[in-house]
Amino acid sequence: MVAAVPPELLDSLRRGEAAVFCGAGLSSLGGAPIGSDLARDLAQRLASFRGDTSDLTEVATVYAALRGRHALISFLLDALARSPMHTTATHIDLCRLPLAALITTNWDDMLERALDSINKDYITVVADSTVPFMGAHQTPVIKLHGTLAQPETIVVTEKDHYDLFALRPGTTTLLESYFATKTLLFVGYSLADSDFKRLYHTCTARFGPLRRRAYAVQLAPTATTVAIWEEQQLEILDSNATDFISMLSSSVI
Repeated sequence: MVAAVPPELLDSLRRGEAAVFCGAGLSSLGGAPIGSDLARDLAQRLASFRGDTSDLTEVATVYAALRGRHALISFLLDALARSPMHTTATHIDLCRLPLAALITTNWDDMLERALDSINKDYITVVADSTVPFMGAHQTPVIKLHGTLAQPETIVVTEKDHYDLFALRPGTTTLLESYFATKTLLFVGYSLADSDFKRLYHTCTARFGPLRRRAYAVQLAPTATTVAIWEEQQLEILDSNATDFISMLSSSVI
């Protein structure tokens, strides 16, 4: 089943006034390990761990406290290096869209590789220092949770998440501007995820009922989930990401 593309979303895309947030579900299409698998592997290395072994943030926080941050980041780098990650047709379809920005909480470089493959000009934004160098004709790829290429930037523990917006005020201001002026589409996120809820609330709270309508691709959402997010001006599109992005690309390009 593929949800119909809302005409307002199509209009925004055609005007170049839409931005896409890319979550872990998109990277898993290209072979990246999912967070719950990484969490379980980490938890197995901690004989004393008694928390939720599927929650990467929780397990990583404990692991860093007991073994040190270097050991934690080294484990993540090794685990992802062993994964046969590759760009997919879905990444390329997404990158072909005339987007104002691509924003991702993934650490890999699949989006950049997809953009390279279609010769599209872009700039990767990992730190606030890059924000002033964003060109008018470049597609910003904003790596909100850091990148494997710069291990010191990886956001994974509870403290990392809590400090994110305070330590990157320039990026936070940029995100708030997208929430205020662009139509946002979320792909590859679990709407039940606490990190997603924190992100959405932080960037939209100041706009209240005047916030722009956003969209999220989510397969088979419950009626309760739809109602809860509808109140937050976020419309859920019942579809899988691959089919929806393919349809979106063919409708716009």
